[in-house]
Amino acid sequence: MEINVQGSGVKYVKPDEVKMRITFQYKGQTYEEVLSEGVTHVQDFVNNLLLKEGFAKEDLKTRNFVIREEKRYDEVSRQYYPDGFSFNQDATLKFDYDREKMARMMVEISKLDNPPICQVDFGVKDEKECRKEVLELAYEDALSKANAIALAANKKLKDCVKVDFQPFTTSYVSETSLYSKDMAIRGSISEAIVNTFTPEDIAIFENLYCLWITE
Repeated sequence: MEINVQGSGVKYVKPDEVKMRITFQYKGQTYEEVLSEGVTHVQDFVNNLLLKEGFAKEDLKTRNFVIREEKRYDEVSRQYYPDGFSFNQDATLKFDYDREKMARMMVEISKLDNPPICQVDFGVKDEKECRKEVLELAYEDALSKANAIALAANKKLKDCVKVDFQPFTTSYVSETSLYSKDMAIRGSISEAIVNTFTPEDIAIFENLYCLWITE
């Protein structure tokens, strides 16, 4: 007799890493202008914030870099016309979870001349270990279900002859928070961020599909 079962594992983990996704943007009339100004704004971020917070410039990892020609649509002629160029550079900065440091950086970002868009995620650093623990839980769950089915059929569980699982694509991040210069308010915004930005536990889950034979 063959028994096919699905086992599920779940683990709730407190975030131990901050992931800042930073988008630098600039729009101008010529390619040369947006390239020059865009690079200047990135360099300003590196010199006036990144290095001062103890990071190396290599810690800012570029994910995407695009300079494109923009178009505008004219309703009268029903045609598109050139409308300058835009600079977009997406980068990621990761560091150990520290609310005070995160709050301080967000406030300093708002003070830049052309502040980038900042998206904050909370994650876990050791994803491989999390995966291992969750898969172990899923296997135990599958074993328990297989045993129950075998018992109901008056059979004895013998061997697990096949184990399969979906690609491990779980994203280990909590809910996202966005912050821009427009959010700046009077008073101690850094203290407000520390007191209100509490990341939720991250639910990590996985399924295993197991095939047992009985005797």
